[in-house]
Amino acid sequence: MKKIAFLLLGIIILSACERNDKSENESIIKVGIFDTNGDSPGCIVDAYEALRIDNKINPEVISAATIMSDDILSFDVILFPGGSGKAETSRLGHLGQKRIQELVSDYGKSVIGICAGAYILSQTEGYPSLGLSGMQATDIEHDHRGHGIVKFNLSEIGKEIYPELADSELSFMQYYEGPVLIPVENQNYNYQSLATMLSDVHTVEGTPSNMTNNKPFIITSEVGKGNTVSFVGHPETTPGMRWMLPRMVRYLLKRELVKYPDEVVRPEIYKDELLFTEDLLDLQNKYYKNLWGTEVQKIEAINGLVDISAWSAKKWIVGLLRDSSAEVRKTTASALVRLERTDFIHDLEIAHALEKDNETKLILQESVKSLKNMIELNSGK
Repeated sequence: MKKIAFLLLGIIILSACERNDKSENESIIKVGIFDTNGDSPGCIVDAYEALRIDNKINPEVISAATIMSDDILSFDVILFPGGSGKAETSRLGHLGQKRIQELVSDYGKSVIGICAGAYILSQTEGYPSLGLSGMQATDIEHDHRGHGIVKFNLSEIGKEIYPELADSELSFMQYYEGPVLIPVENQNYNYQSLATMLSDVHTVEGTPSNMTNNKPFIITSEVGKGNTVSFVGHPETTPGMRWMLPRMVRYLLKRELVKYPDEVVRPEIYKDELLFTEDLLDLQNKYYKNLWGTEVQKIEAINGLVDISAWSAKKWIVGLLRDSSAEVRKTTASALVRLERTDFIHDLEIAHALEKDNETKLILQESVKSLKNMIELNSGK
């Protein structure tokens, strides 16, 4: 009887441990997105919305004051978005920068840097950086080098994190003048390159060629008890690829790499790189101007801006949900779905509630449903 009792007790203990492990794996992940008091609100929104794809991730915009306080200890990940690296480190101040270093190395926190955030994590002479990636930025005198959809490929480790891209020889992502990263000599931290950039971006006059191509594009680094990841490009603002950001959060925290819905995992959208040469910039400006044109011009402009992946299309298009033309309103609703603008769900809901044209009303309703699916049918649901 004693043996049976001990056996039952062992089973109960093991079951309790399994339940605790499961509970831990399913607990909410808190990600703090650093705000420099409105310096780059679009980059903050993009990161916030991309993280919402995963219903186990709770994104929250935080300040330097939050980082300096004990409140930051409740966050699992700190994210430095795109914008201005100097503005972000200036807002942190010397003590805030030291605090981030301690949070990673001593407290085991994870930090993600996107574009300007990748500059911040680097160890770059003459640039206010934190030295948390084992990389340095080079050719910073030509920081203003160009932008567009660029091509990259994954390393073997990258393919394990992103198996949805493993069979693709090339993948594509938004890039907007991100850092050219190279290893620091005698670096203090181990790093791994998860992806390599293959596009040669030098569309701005005076910028040298062969700088961005064959350079690390996504880098993870072990830093003391914690870790960091640097994205040179912008997964969070690339339709079809935004899910790469929440997946990386899970990887850094050693959580289950859950499958995301087909509504957001759409790497097939892009077939080739699309760099903003002078001719393409002229076309973009034409489209922007025509957003205030005739009905036909507006429709052409909306579709054109989406087709060329214009960086600012997302903030200009939404206003046309309130255009006097039903055709323009329908085109706008469809474009917002193509751009995965989950931040404009409320705009679409109000437009749907006020719409008088039955056909347009149906399209608005379907657009709301499609965008909600991107943030509700997720995390293995």
